[in-house]
Amino acid sequence: MRLMSFLALAPLLAATMTARADMLDINLNNNTAQFQFSTASEVNAQGNADIHGGLLYNNEKSTLFNLGLMEQNTLEGAPGLSAGVGMEAVVARVKDNPPRTSNVSALAVDGLLRYSPPSADLIGIAGEVHYSPRILTYGDAERYIQGIVRLEYEIAPQTLVYVAYRHISFGIKDTRAAVMDSGLNVGFRLAF
Repeated sequence: MRLMSFLALAPLLAATMTARADMLDINLNNNTAQFQFSTASEVNAQGNADIHGGLLYNNEKSTLFNLGLMEQNTLEGAPGLSAGVGMEAVVARVKDNPPRTSNVSALAVDGLLRYSPPSADLIGIAGEVHYSPRILTYGDAERYIQGIVRLEYEIAPQTLVYVAYRHISFGIKDTRAAVMDSGLNVGFRLAF
């Protein structure tokens, strides 16, 4: 019920913000493909919030939809370092535990840390964690965790390519954890 309330309020939240930039992120490997869209919006004078949403699916015919908000800022006194925090709603259909299919949803807390050396500002390394404990995880799941480490290279002012390691898993009630993705992927981001 809480998740449905969040999803119902998300379009209203998006409509009240002033859009500044849009970004498309596509990444894949042999087993998964992910498509993300985000828009950077001014929430207040002190920072920028990204509204993002997307779809991930894998070769087991599992799907994951996400919609969230991430506030990200550069850290004063630490050139090239930025950090972000946010939340996202996740809804997934997990077919990793045959013959069982699990329907899961979660409200995850997100964290982001990115470093781009001032002497080599075209290169960056980023880490993300998305975590939902049992109290914020619904359906057949008991927890949700996604971890990402990404090495990025800016090939043009609005185009970034990257290689990343990603691990996505759900703790499923009365059975083993379901892993939707675990491994390397390649991708790109286009800002427009």
